[in-house]
Amino acid sequence: MIKELSILIPVLDEKESITSLVDEIKSEFSNSKVNYEIVIVDDFSEEPVDTYLSGKNLKIIRNPHSKGQSYSILVGVSEASYDFLAIMDGDGQNPPKEILKLLNLFNENFNNCDVVSGIRKVRKDNLLRTLYSKIANLIIRFLTKSKCKDLGCALKIFKKDMISELNYNGDIHRILVPLFEYRGYKLVQTEVEHRHREFGKTKYGFSRLTAVIIDSILLYLTKGFTTTARYALGKLSIFFGLISGFLFILSLYQKQMNDVFIHRNPIFLIGITTFFICLQLLVTSFISFFIENK
Repeated sequence: MIKELSILIPVLDEKESITSLVDEIKSEFSNSKVNYEIVIVDDFSEEPVDTYLSGKNLKIIRNPHSKGQSYSILVGVSEASYDFLAIMDGDGQNPPKEILKLLNLFNENFNNCDVVSGIRKVRKDNLLRTLYSKIANLIIRFLTKSKCKDLGCALKIFKKDMISELNYNGDIHRILVPLFEYRGYKLVQTEVEHRHREFGKTKYGFSRLTAVIIDSILLYLTKGFTTTARYALGKLSIFFGLISGFLFILSLYQKQMNDVFIHRNPIFLIGITTFFICLQLLVTSFISFFIENK
């Protein structure tokens, strides 16, 4: 049974929502028998969180400069006092009462469960945000064969040691569950409430979607294990691969429209160059893998 819980919240410029969220968490847990702490990792917000928030059961860590949500989560894990973690976003769209719902489900399945993850029952995001999220979800599930129905839902509970075992870079928070599944951990899912965002704007857009696609491909290729150097090489190889693919398609289009010989088209030649760069980076990445695991 889980009797102690660290609630980890990475934030970036979420003053209004995080203030309200912390009050809600304290209210929900006031009648609970679970010992808890709230660990907020401030990713170098314009107004530091520790200038307007403090109190009992609250721990605030500030990154020296903005390093992203995944880095903030890893920092929070290292600072958490308890063995079990709950992770949630700081935008307030997941009601804190849902943490207790996940906690009770975990305890009910304690001997047959390693991670409990939420499924947003009715999404309250705008159409574009929902579309990006669904595309990312489909790509990750297809590549990783994950059973998780809502990989974009931040709300989940798991044991702290599970994440410290992982050796992965990039947007790890988006692929945590597939990484756990690769390790053989058991997943339990349940529907959770999702609210409209009251304060601020979402930071999820096309650039985040691109990062998810690249990380999903790397996860597929490396089966969830990669070092910083190999991650960088793999990311570059996929980047050049996408460019070469685009240039090949463009040169074929020009041939059809303007009857330009492909082998004389500079776009096609640039495409070949970027393709070989892609191959070289990919081979170097896999060589580093074998050297590291020799």
